[in-house]
Order: sequence, then C-alpha cells, then structure tokens
Amino acid sequence: MSQFPLVSIICTSYNHERFVFEALNSVLNQQYKALELLVIDNGSTDNSVKVIEDWIWLHDFFKSVKTFFYPETENYCRVFNDALSYCNGKYVIDLAADDLLLPSHVATAVYKLETSKAAVYFSNVMLQFEGGVQRPFYPTNAAGELIQSVKEGDVYIDVVGRYAISTVSMVFRTHVLLREGGYDANLVYEDFDILVRLARKYPFVFDANMGVVKRILPDSFSAHQYKKGASRMLPSTYQVLLKIKRMNRTAEEDRALLQRVLFECRQALASANFDVVDKMVALAVSLNMQRAKVLCYKIWAISRLDLSFLYRSWQRKR
Repeated sequence: MSQFPLVSIICTSYNHERFVFEALNSVLNQQYKALELLVIDNGSTDNSVKVIEDWIWLHDFFKSVKTFFYPETENYCRVFNDALSYCNGKYVIDLAADDLLLPSHVATAVYKLETSKAAVYFSNVMLQFEGGVQRPFYPTNAAGELIQSVKEGDVYIDVVGRYAISTVSMVFRTHVLLREGGYDANLVYEDFDILVRLARKYPFVFDANMGVVKRILPDSFSAHQYKKGASRMLPSTYQVLLKIKRMNRTAEEDRALLQRVLFECRQALASANFDVVDKMVALAVSLNMQRAKVLCYKIWAISRLDLSFLYRSWQRKR
C-alpha cells in the first residue's frame, strides 16, 4: 500500500504484561496496512519486555518495528518525544499498551485527515470497565448511532471548559506535533496539555466511528489523578491551566477556563490536595468571575477541612 500515507503508531507499555500483546495485535489487525510500529517499555518491573519481544519474534513479517526499552522509568512525555523523533509517518498515533485500536480506526482517521485541513482526528471510544461493563464516551442509541452532536473544527473553548474529547482516539499530523514541540516534558502527563495547545491553533475533525477501546483500570496512572493529599497529576494540571490563561483571547474563553478551574478546585479540595488548590483558587480569583463560589472554595482551602473520606466513598459507588 505504498500509495497510501504511512502512519506511525507509538505503543507505550509500563507494567502492561497482561495487555500489551493484545494491544500490539490490534495494530496488526488494522484494515489500513501502511503502518510503522514503535514500541516503548518505560522501565516495567513485570514481564512486559519479554511479552513484547515474544510478539515481535512471532510476527517477524511485520518488519517496521522499532523498540525503546528503558531500564528505569522516565518521564512519559520525554520518552514519547524521543520515539516521535524517529517517526517516518505522515500521521502518528499514541497508543497506550492497555488500550486497543479497533480495526477501522486508522483507515477512517487517514481518510478524514486526507480530505480535510484538520491537524487532529478524533472518534468515539468504548470505555471498558473491570467486570466487562462497557459504555461509549459519546452516548449512542441501540443502533450505535450518536444521540448528540459532537463539535469539530474549532474546539478550543469546548476542551478548555470540559472533557469534550477522549484523547486516546486522537491521530495527529506528525509535522504539526513536531512543530509544536511534542509533549511538554515538564509535565507528568500529556493529554490535557497537548489537546488545548493544538486546539488553540488548529482545526480538529471527528468521525462517529468507534475507534478505540480504552480500559478503565483501578491501578492506572490516571486513576490516581486525585489521590488523597499526594496527587502527582494535579500540579501538572495547574501548569496547563496557567498556559490556557496565557493563550485565552476572549471573555468567553476565560469563562470556559473558570469552569475548568472550579472543577479542578473541587476535585483537589475533595481529595485534600491543599497545596495545589491554593494556587488554583488564586487563579480563579484572578479571573474575577463567580466571586461567591470562588470565595467558598477559598474559605475551604484556608480551613484545610479534610473531606476526602466522603470523596473516596463517592468514587467507590460510581
């Protein structure tokens, strides 16, 4: 399929020995065949490397495979950027080794990107919970059709204000991602930051195709986003919120930012991450809107009232 643009898939594993073989198979099973595969193991302490090596040995006919095995765990954004610098594809996909690409994902993404001026493609995603329960990111009816419209094009305000896109489905134009410096290695996670940075400058294109299965695992890094008193992710979230404030151009965008800041304040307060919430409250105050609500959060932050036991109980019931 040399007439079709090459797509680079970067699959990153960290203690994913249970899932990485299936994730790599999902690359092999794509309807679209003009692919190169780059596999990262970021210092796993389980048998992930052995599983990856076995997969490569069993599928030696899949020649375009580069591996990056790190002896110790390093910053995720940095190791991804390293692999990105080796990509030859016109488009690139960031695949977590506990997720799956559904067979039509790459073909649909390439078609939509080739026939538009968008820099980023995204699709619907099937969220798979432990126990086999599944639900789509964008709700669908019994026939699998979307029951709500999905914004595409200029999505900046939407992604600033709320979780409007499941980032695991995104397919990037490689040159755009490189031009923007890849992921920010000063952060411990990548998706919120790269989403808003790209949405600020470039149009996005959507297709209702169910492109990815995202596993929701209790021991995943993102599951500890609001870990009691010790979130590693919230300080990075705060840094992204500051970036958004600098990028914003209108009062409407500032209102969307305040919506996100207040959401993150609630989560930080409820999980007793008081150090970072002080900074978030100060950011909310600087936006000079919803003063009564912001004042309530400020009083809660000053009081250091720990209600995290209620938050954990609520999370368990969800």
